[in-house]
Amino acid sequence: MIRFRLRHPVAMSYRNIVSVINEHTASTVTARYAISLAAAGKAELVLYAAHDERSDETVLRHTDRHLDHLFTVAFELDIAVTRITEIGNIGTLLPQRVQAEQADLVFYPLTPYERYGADLQRHTIRSLLRTIRSDLAIMRAITMAKPHPRRILVPLGKVISDREHRLLFISELARSFHSQVTLYHLSAEHEAKGMPDAITQFRSQLQHQDVTVLERIGRGTLGKSITVEAITHHNDLIVLGASERGVLRRLIFGNPVGDVMHQPPCNAILFRAAP
Repeated sequence: MIRFRLRHPVAMSYRNIVSVINEHTASTVTARYAISLAAAGKAELVLYAAHDERSDETVLRHTDRHLDHLFTVAFELDIAVTRITEIGNIGTLLPQRVQAEQADLVFYPLTPYERYGADLQRHTIRSLLRTIRSDLAIMRAITMAKPHPRRILVPLGKVISDREHRLLFISELARSFHSQVTLYHLSAEHEAKGMPDAITQFRSQLQHQDVTVLERIGRGTLGKSITVEAITHHNDLIVLGASERGVLRRLIFGNPVGDVMHQPPCNAILFRAAP
């Protein structure tokens, strides 16, 4: 199997996607996103579960039920789908499985007790941010009512890190759900009016991928501004982006974006590009 890593991935689709499944219903929402991307891009899909040796029967039964259902959904969509269950610590096993499958995108669902802040270092998420070498989409699903996002809010700064990876992820997401994307920039009082050049260029690149794009500028504190924007304009999904180092540094020591991910007004994804 050849794994492509070109300088211009925007012309390509994801080829191998891994979606983590657990006993929580939220993981099925995350998997629906993975299934949609796999169907649209003709990608291979791995539905992956890792159980702790001490997991009780209820956890195992619920996880298997989710795996059965999601496998059937993917199979009926003619997706090349595999289900894999392993025993052990997911923080250790998942990076190994991602490498073995040559995955270029991983969906990881946050469980209800996984949150950001001072206790981040004690959770699996910190390990995965450091060890998974593919694109990583960490999702907080708070509603099951809208599994197909129609309006996606993408907050962006003056400088867009990992532009090509983020462009690929957002364009694939928008096209698979036929979604409208709003690029949202929080402007400081001293900044010149208008969108930064980087965002204008990003909009043009998305439009070149046949994505409907709007632009909005806001003011105020970052976390509150994003939340108000999402609620006011009825967004179904927020996609936040950060580098691996930036995620760890800012979220461990507190950050408004971390607050959005902990208590988002709608489903939210933190996207970290492959290092």
